[in-house]
Amino acid sequence: MRFLKDKAIKLTAAIAAAVVAHPGVVSACSACYGEPDSAAARGLSWAITALAGVVVMVLAGVVSFFVHAARKSELVQAADPETSSIEKS
Repeated sequence: MRFLKDKAIKLTAAIAAAVVAHPGVVSACSACYGEPDSAAARGLSWAITALAGVVVMVLAGVVSFFVHAARKSELVQAADPETSSIEKS
């Protein structure tokens, strides 16, 4: 296991050194450098917006699940507190 960790560190260092040695290879996209009104920049903006929308929808689903579970738990406890598996402190 230690061997794989050392190998991964060496590989990461080698990639970082290659990027630093040849900065022309790594260039910005058209949204950051170039034509901001190009079709590629507009497409990238829409892609970022769509991905942010997906993240927001997933997080909203997770939050709504926990809110639903908490409300359901309160209803079960209120209906019959003696048989509830959760005791109040």
